[in-house]
Amino acid sequence: MMAFVRRLAPAALLLTACSEPKAALTVLDQPEAVLGRSFAQVSNVVEIGPNQVALAELKDRTFLFADFATGTATPVGQHADSIKPGDAAPGQHKYPGYVLRLGPDTLGLVDFAAERTTIWTTAGGYVGIMPGRGVGGNNQPLVYDGKHTGYKEDVRGVLGGLEPGEEVNFDNLAVLRIIAGDTVADTVARLKLPVWGRGQFGEQMKIVSTIFSGRDLFGVLPDGSLWAARANDNRVDWRSPTGDWSTGPRRSYTTIPVEQAEKDMFLNRLRQQMASMGAPAGIELSYPFADSKPPFSAGATNTYTSEVWLQRSRAFADSVPVYDVVGRDGKAVRAVQFPKGATLAGFGAEGRVYVLLRQGDAQQVVRYVVK
Repeated sequence: MMAFVRRLAPAALLLTACSEPKAALTVLDQPEAVLGRSFAQVSNVVEIGPNQVALAELKDRTFLFADFATGTATPVGQHADSIKPGDAAPGQHKYPGYVLRLGPDTLGLVDFAAERTTIWTTAGGYVGIMPGRGVGGNNQPLVYDGKHTGYKEDVRGVLGGLEPGEEVNFDNLAVLRIIAGDTVADTVARLKLPVWGRGQFGEQMKIVSTIFSGRDLFGVLPDGSLWAARANDNRVDWRSPTGDWSTGPRRSYTTIPVEQAEKDMFLNRLRQQMASMGAPAGIELSYPFADSKPPFSAGATNTYTSEVWLQRSRAFADSVPVYDVVGRDGKAVRAVQFPKGATLAGFGAEGRVYVLLRQGDAQQVVRYVVK
């Protein structure tokens, strides 16, 4: 069954008025296929064939190959309650957290608990462990190019080293490139961090990031090209494999104010989390909030089309996701509107897009085609 999509006139896009041409809006109306079983919490979806995908089930802590034709999901590898540091534990995983596409017939599985990335074939065979574990910190890269070079944010400069009362003096985050087999990493990009402010937690005043303050995002293509989405200017810059940068044009967007109801919901959830950890009831709690939201809140790389998909920020009451699709020249290609409450999970060949739809306490994996 072919997917049904609806293309609206450019005027349907809610962008601020300007002279630049507007990209047409594609609305995902009905899926091409629905996987015949549901899941509790899926990490992401990686296509391994026209009707097969790989995914990690976070709540069940399983690594699965699922088939759209049969509706079955087959476990890959074996769960281990404990994997000791230095133990190769071939074919085992402790907490499958994210699936990577490393090549036409090769997958990577990021194990959050074992702090390692294992390599698998698309037939389900175990290959080995990705080298470079621990380079630039223990957080595993979630992005690789076609040469198995890993890219990750250097969170060490943000998470560690501050003494009580010390002012934050950094405003950017380095992107590290880790070449397979090497023991060092080099910095290939710098990303803007959210604005810092002060939060009150009982009698403690802490330096915290301002909620809804924009931050830059990045991704990588198989040829080693890197993109950086700039929150301040709503533009996408590109770094070539040789290290040359090109600056994309600024794109207009609608400014969305942060509503009081959204601030209240955030603080209520934070109070609940703190209470579950033993914090006393009625503790004084305040957080800095931005006046308005950044142009985008999330991003993903479609390596099949060399496009960047940026999820637009939306108003508090709006539950319909819209993604702006940007090409290698930094210009808008199209906008894609997802079903209400949907989550982008991955991409495939021939325009296939994988989406997670929440059905009560379960998630469905749904496939659309965007041409």
